Amino acid sequence: MGKASREKRERREEADALPRIDVSEDRRSLPVFWIVVGLMVVAGIVALIVTAPDDKTKAREDAVADIPAYADVSVDGPKLAELGDSGSDAAEGESVPTLRGTGMDDKPLTLRAGGGTPRIYVTMAHWCPHCQKEIPLIVQWTTDGKIPDGVEINGISTSVDKGQNNFPPATWLAREDWPYDTLIDDELGTAADALGVSGFPFIVFADADGKVVKRTSGELSLEDFTKYADEIAKTAPAADSSSNGAQG
Repeated sequence: MGKASREKRERREEADALPRIDVSEDRRSLPVFWIVVGLMVVAGIVALIVTAPDDKTKAREDAVADIPAYADVSVDGPKLAELGDSGSDAAEGESVPTLRGTGMDDKPLTLRAGGGTPRIYVTMAHWCPHCQKEIPLIVQWTTDGKIPDGVEINGISTSVDKGQNNFPPATWLAREDWPYDTLIDDELGTAADALGVSGFPFIVFADADGKVVKRTSGELSLEDFTKYADEIAKTAPAADSSSNGAQG
């Protein structure tokens, strides 16, 4: 055998001794790798979208960042008796007192019952779990167009505790997209006391003459909320003669 032939045979034997790579298997695994990478990227994008703060919500919260938790309140008229557990309400048929103070927009606000406008007062505490359930329901009820014509809704923020969740209340209500004029109670709970609040949420339904039709303490189903709202709506005069009792 010639020298050239021996060298050629030796190179072939050396090549045969090297580990072989299964190219077909590597090619099959390549698409799987990129599919996994792609899924991970998509999952990351979805996570960012889910966890990213809603710009509109953040803007609402920023807008009320300096709203005080307490503000001075004055009351015109006799306060309502506290709602008891007997099932009867001594305040039914009584006039709801006028509440004057500061609204959640940090501007003067007067809640005056009557004047031809049926009114719903929703008294809430930011830390109350029942309020945290009720407020979104009322917001959705409003968004769905369930509020009867002529009926006004107002809020009263009271019993503030900076050591509890959802403090400050203005930020909580902004986050819930609460759309109604809301009075800020003082540290003594003057506004709540004037309405006879005995628990939260505390809701007063007043007719167009400013008289109490119904008061409730605790969570209220939307079915009952709608029933009482429809009841006071029947007392409203024609739309062109009604007036808004919430004034700056």
